Amino acid sequence: MPSAAPRRVDAFYWLLTWLAVALNLGRFFDLASAPLVLLYQLVLIGSYALLFIAPIWAISRLVGRFASRTGAVLGVLLAGGVQLALYGDHLLWQLYGFHLNGFVWNILTTPGGIEALGSSASTEREVALLGAGIFALQGGLRLLALGLARLRLPAPRLAWVLPLFLVATLGERVSYGVGHFYGYSPLLESAQRVPFYQPLTMRRVLEKQFGLVRPQRMEVASAELKGQLRYPQAPLRIEAPGKPLNIVWLVAESWRADSLNPRVMPQTHAFAQRGQHYLSHFSGGNGTRIGMFSQFYGLPANLWFPVLDARVGSPLIDVLQQQDYQIKLFTSARFSYPEFDKTLFVKVPPAQMVEEGAGASWERDRRNVDNLIEFVDQRDPAKPFMTFLFFESPHANYNFPPESVIEPDYLPDFSYASMDLKRDIGGIHKRYQNAVHHLDSQLARVTEHLEKNGLLDNTIVVITGDHGEEFMEKGRWGHNSTFVDEQLRVPLVLWIPGRAAHAESLRTSHVDLLPTLLPLLGVQNPSQDYAIGHSLFQPKADRLLLAGDWDRLAFLGEQYKLVLPFTSGSFVGMDVSRANDRQVSNTAKVLQSKLPLIQAEMGSLRRFLAH
Repeated sequence: MPSAAPRRVDAFYWLLTWLAVALNLGRFFDLASAPLVLLYQLVLIGSYALLFIAPIWAISRLVGRFASRTGAVLGVLLAGGVQLALYGDHLLWQLYGFHLNGFVWNILTTPGGIEALGSSASTEREVALLGAGIFALQGGLRLLALGLARLRLPAPRLAWVLPLFLVATLGERVSYGVGHFYGYSPLLESAQRVPFYQPLTMRRVLEKQFGLVRPQRMEVASAELKGQLRYPQAPLRIEAPGKPLNIVWLVAESWRADSLNPRVMPQTHAFAQRGQHYLSHFSGGNGTRIGMFSQFYGLPANLWFPVLDARVGSPLIDVLQQQDYQIKLFTSARFSYPEFDKTLFVKVPPAQMVEEGAGASWERDRRNVDNLIEFVDQRDPAKPFMTFLFFESPHANYNFPPESVIEPDYLPDFSYASMDLKRDIGGIHKRYQNAVHHLDSQLARVTEHLEKNGLLDNTIVVITGDHGEEFMEKGRWGHNSTFVDEQLRVPLVLWIPGRAAHAESLRTSHVDLLPTLLPLLGVQNPSQDYAIGHSLFQPKADRLLLAGDWDRLAFLGEQYKLVLPFTSGSFVGMDVSRANDRQVSNTAKVLQSKLPLIQAEMGSLRRFLAH
């Protein structure tokens, strides 16, 4: 068989690579759509597949001019990297409904971020095998191209591809612009499935040049807040109480509200019946970052970045340090991810912050409980103390010891790379219940030790979760993806010395914690100076709660939930559902009715920024 010219091999190789990338992109779509939407999806797939490989084609070709073999190898490696990135992006899309973005980059680049994912050894092993397989398949495409180049087939040429690409891209751009103008959801939803999609709007052209009228004229201000942080609103005025109260603050990762029941958590449930038990409590976020931020600042998600940039610590820590509290913080994760060492606890000396990083998460939790109890026992009893513990074992992969198994049919192990959620979610949920049952035993160790040593008479105890955890009840697994109740609702149990037991059914929020606790520590300021919440001792009916994540803010009303991106002012970027997370039939009507309330709420939040 005659040898093939390198250019012919390259031409066939890049054609095959384009088809392979297109097949990989096709996994993001439901191709059983209406004919026009299906056509749009096919154009999207083809044009973006070409866009993804164009830069690596140019690089490998440039290198190939000087060293043809090096250029060929580089083309295989770079194309394999693109395919692997698309595979990972598709996994993110399936699990969480978003693509590789700033949030993912933050996980990858912040110390402790990778560990926070909770991946197992099987995940790491299968990801390594998957990566090797993808690169091997890409090498196989090079060999196939060599075989095709030796046949008497016309080789693809750039002169054929470029005009077709330009026509397809122009058609896709115009289609999206018109679809956006008229709010055609099937087309817009298709575009959102493409990684790194760049939208094009044509409102001015269609209105001014063609005289078209947009049917839904609802321009909504974004949830982005700009300006220099002004927090708190005024210096905190403190009148130290006669007998200062200690604080024990216990937070569990991914602890959803309905798991606090007599079967899964009998000891914590019994303790809740003796204290203040909040039955409809919402985190301020669907992930750890904002869930913790809302607890320790009483602020909404869109103020996280200004606080992080300004390195402003929690008012709670300020008050405790001014009153010379003994402080010791423990975590089974890392204080650096999310960046709590630069926000919540930025003013706490490193010697007072203990990270347990060795072993399974349940083992780390147990050692931290040991550490906390040791701190309580060895403290100076003449001075008040505050201690904080972050439990990690309820986070995926949901780890627990054998004695904590109450659901024996749990999934023994699962890998992010190969799991089938439809098949495995039942066993995954049982893993979670076992992990939360173990959490129950560790929370009980703390509360029982406090009671045995007579400390409940002068100690505030906070027991809650950073956010919830979904198990496909509303279409997702885990957290960080949507604002459904399963991802937002968490238990909240308060032990306040001298207060009678009470179960509260009105909706409450993490942003209510500081307005409740700071007055007990002698703070005289009105809560509006440092929080958007209200005292948990005087909950309000029919209130608007806020929750957020990396780039969205959710407004949670008694009837509806509205989600607003931080940086997009278009109604297309919004999401609307009923309070029970069911779909809304007339989105436009709901938006029009709730827009004044949202605008008023956004106006109130601006008080924390100087303009």
